[in-house]
Amino acid sequence: MSEPMSESMSEPSSEPWSGPASGPWSGPASGPWSGPASEPTTEPLYVPALPARPSALAAYDGLAPDVRAVVAPLWTVPPRFGRERTPTCPPPRPLDPDPAALGRHAHRALDLVARVQRDRPAWVDTCHVEREPGFPGLGAVRPPLRPVTGVERDPAQQLACAETARAGGTGLGVRVRPNTREGKAEALHRLLERIAFARCPVDLLLDLGAVDEDRGADRTALHALNLLGPLHPWRTVVLLAGAFPRTGPEAYGAPLAETYRADRLLPELLRHTGGASGPRPVHGDYGAHDPAGADRVSDTGDDPFRGALRYTAEQTFLIGEVPAETGHHLTVRALAREIVSSPSFRGARYSEGDRWLQACADGGGLPGTGHPDLWILAGHSQHLTHVARELRRHS
Repeated sequence: MSEPMSESMSEPSSEPWSGPASGPWSGPASGPWSGPASEPTTEPLYVPALPARPSALAAYDGLAPDVRAVVAPLWTVPPRFGRERTPTCPPPRPLDPDPAALGRHAHRALDLVARVQRDRPAWVDTCHVEREPGFPGLGAVRPPLRPVTGVERDPAQQLACAETARAGGTGLGVRVRPNTREGKAEALHRLLERIAFARCPVDLLLDLGAVDEDRGADRTALHALNLLGPLHPWRTVVLLAGAFPRTGPEAYGAPLAETYRADRLLPELLRHTGGASGPRPVHGDYGAHDPAGADRVSDTGDDPFRGALRYTAEQTFLIGEVPAETGHHLTVRALAREIVSSPSFRGARYSEGDRWLQACADGGGLPGTGHPDLWILAGHSQHLTHVARELRRHS
């Protein structure tokens, strides 16, 4: 089993993906996912916040053209070294012991994002690497990519972000977490005054983090929109919330578990929000990750062997954890078979992730059961496809 994308983004030989149109998602030139991406004619319908790792990059790169046309990701460059970071509380001192490796890590991530975007806009958040020695600077976020700042960032970073946006002409994103102390209106007002010299379009990226049925995500979202929306003539307003749980549900089944999709509540809210006072908010989530997925070095956290198969049904998430034990391929195939036999399964032609699940379920033996990077890649693929098409259907 190959190592997940962690401490060396510049070593493609062990990655599950090496660039656009290659890797496990490549297929016949005449297949249903071939051809160039469609160019969007309007603002996106869906903004997934994804880590700039090969798993998520390959999933996005393999989306069907009709899906890519309405999806604009918010990419976060993950940390190269250490444990999970807290985005709103940066460490008091640099943590990465190797500035040269950090520089290669950041350059590699930004280059891969630019390649998969194919001249289409997306946001890039460098919060986990921009304070480290070796970071190449926000000037490495080149058009059409849009740099991201936030109210908790150092004023020097905010100014550098605005200067990059002014030079590139693409605008910038302001990522605000409404549940934090720094997310208040006065802090955002001060940031907007500080970057006003750039005279560029600004996007509001409201990040609610994890939501469930009992936490009143709709009330939090409405409060944040009412408080922060009038502060600026935003080009785009994005509401990020959700999605997959961080740990297996308590009602763990054998072998598959279900958990309610609280993220489904917000698109309905968005359809009845906005109007004359500003743009209608765009729906966003974290793909097939939990909200902290981009804050960790690898897709699987501290244990590179642990992983799970994930599937997005209409009302629930289907989740099957794969224990780190001998014979885990038997568990993987059992989980895949249960997913594809579920009424929620949409068929192998729906997405590349669905196709992989069907092939895994139909196979035998160890080859074809993959590893944690490939499982999360499949999860991202089917999730992004399903959410984007559902949003398009209801828009």
